[in-house]
Formats: sequence, structure tokens, C-alpha cells
Amino acid sequence: MVEFGPAGKLSGGDTTFSYTGDWEQDGARFKAALIAKRTLPGPPGVFGLDEIEIVVSGLSDGGTNVSCTGFAKQAPGLKLEATLIRLLHD
Repeated sequence: MVEFGPAGKLSGGDTTFSYTGDWEQDGARFKAALIAKRTLPGPPGVFGLDEIEIVVSGLSDGGTNVSCTGFAKQAPGLKLEATLIRLLHD
């Protein structure tokens, strides 16, 4: 899970990785750059590395989902596809 905070900062994590980075939105265009870093032992990540830089971009229609495409700087020939889903807080 990643939280997109104010001033274009993002952070989050899961059971084995932490995520930090920056994001920006210009109209419908969305872009994020983040570092995924292993914090605990566990299964190998998608790219097989313990630290990786990821860049994604896509279009937001103002709804709850954003579809993005991107790449990891350490594996630029491997296309990454992601769907971001907005979770609303109480």
C-alpha cells in the first residue's frame, strides 16, 4: 500500500518492502518515481533485487482507479503495468 501525501511525496510498504518517492499530477496526467527497498527477509521481489527505482505514468479520469505503465531503471526493457486504486478514509 502506498499513500500519496501532500507536497508530492509518497510512502508505504508491504510485508517485505518499503516505498518512498515523489508524485505529480498535471490535469489528467499522473507520474510517480519511487524507490522500493527490502526491509525484511522474504520471497524475491518481481525484479529479483532488494532495492529498485521505479517510474510510472498514466492518466487519471478523476475516478477511483489510475492505470499506469512504467519501468524499473535497473531493468528498462521490462515493461511494468500497475493499477492504482484510491482508498477512501473515514
